[in-house]
Amino acid sequence: MKKLSVNRLPFFLSLRFTILIFLINVFAGTGYAKKHSDAFAQIKNGMLTHEVTEIMGEPVKIEKVERHVFPKFGKIIVKDQKIHDIRIEGKFSDNSPLARGQNDITGNENRLRYLRIGNSKDDIQTIAGEPDRIIVGEDYVYEKGRYIIETENNAVSGSFQRKETGLGRLDWVKLNFSPGALLIMNITIAFIMFGVALGIKPESFKWVIKEPKSLILGIFSQFLALPTLTFVLIYFIQPTPSVALGMILVAACPGGNISNFMSSVAKGNMALSISLTAFATIAAVFMTPVNFAFWGKLYSETSNMVIPIRIDFFEILRTVMLLLGLPVVLGIGFSRKFPKVTARIIEPVKKLSMVIFLIFVFMALMGNWEFFKSYIHLIIFIVLAHNGLALLTGFSIGSLGRVPRADRRSLTIETGIQNSGLGLVLIFNPRLFDGLGGMAFIAAWWGIWHIISGLVMAWVWSKKPLPEEELETLEVKSER
Repeated sequence: MKKLSVNRLPFFLSLRFTILIFLINVFAGTGYAKKHSDAFAQIKNGMLTHEVTEIMGEPVKIEKVERHVFPKFGKIIVKDQKIHDIRIEGKFSDNSPLARGQNDITGNENRLRYLRIGNSKDDIQTIAGEPDRIIVGEDYVYEKGRYIIETENNAVSGSFQRKETGLGRLDWVKLNFSPGALLIMNITIAFIMFGVALGIKPESFKWVIKEPKSLILGIFSQFLALPTLTFVLIYFIQPTPSVALGMILVAACPGGNISNFMSSVAKGNMALSISLTAFATIAAVFMTPVNFAFWGKLYSETSNMVIPIRIDFFEILRTVMLLLGLPVVLGIGFSRKFPKVTARIIEPVKKLSMVIFLIFVFMALMGNWEFFKSYIHLIIFIVLAHNGLALLTGFSIGSLGRVPRADRRSLTIETGIQNSGLGLVLIFNPRLFDGLGGMAFIAAWWGIWHIISGLVMAWVWSKKPLPEEELETLEVKSER
């Protein structure tokens, strides 16, 4: 059968067609936005709703809401007994949640910035105080929330043009992680680390001492290369400060708890995988706070935005010690004192910890499904690019180091599967970041996506057999 040359491809499959469609979308989108901007300027209070639709067109949606009005600062929009939107107005309109705690020149603090979308209606009075009045009405929403016409009794009562769009919108959102859910996540991570520690034995490191090359490359990949390349990626894509900090924090965390399982599926070097997990888990007690503090402060100093970043090194160290250090010490101590019991329970504990972890991820996703649907498009490609960079970093370092294929697979997985659960615990610590939206979204989506990408990569590699000489070497190492 004759092959179709590139030059003879149908026009709708060609690069020129792709560029044409892109340019059409850009110009159409620009024209669409300008049309709404010009129309929005014509909206006046007192107009009837049918006049609004004649000028602006049909809205994306009409929402029945309750507006809690704070005349000096803005409005809190309530729907279904939860905060649905936060509209900062007047001289405070450019202030994001990152600026909370800062006062204006008169000393009046806008406490609306302490609230988050998703908070309970009761939090309004507790945090922001008593509103001047409460209005029940309808919002006419245009351009996915960029332009909002507020109506009351079928007449316009106000209008709002949103300035914080895109990634900046994430910082106004509070994911549903109650103190109870956070406690469960802490216990889950500690239990997982205890299970990992049960398999950490001095014997596992014997071959590494004789052949340390792959382990050294893995340590370099996880704790030096990935954070550095993450910073480079941030420099090029220029995300919002909180999203950038989320990426830095994920890169500073140790390898994920399911990396050993994925290495096994991928036919990687299990001795190397276990050794890297053991070393990374122990080293992370110190390296995670150090990496995050270094790169986070460096980003803050080089960012073109002046933002107050709270990086409490000792608080991060304390949390990591409790979640990683203590369970690992207990796990190693238990396995040494009760070797027979450990031999019986180690596999069930590992499987149970993985099941508990996956259940927690699923429940957390369901609890934040509305937020996931509304905002995932903002960060999905950032996480994909970041996770792809992590996997590529591990594979490239293994390839440049000329290590065996099985070692490359384990290095790739150990670098690309990060303990984002630990990142979430740090993010939701009220003494650190108090659930800052951009950071939380990055770590939460990482927690889901790296499972998918890791399992897909492991499955693909499982279908590719290793050379016979590597299989024999791996069998010898596993017996040591």
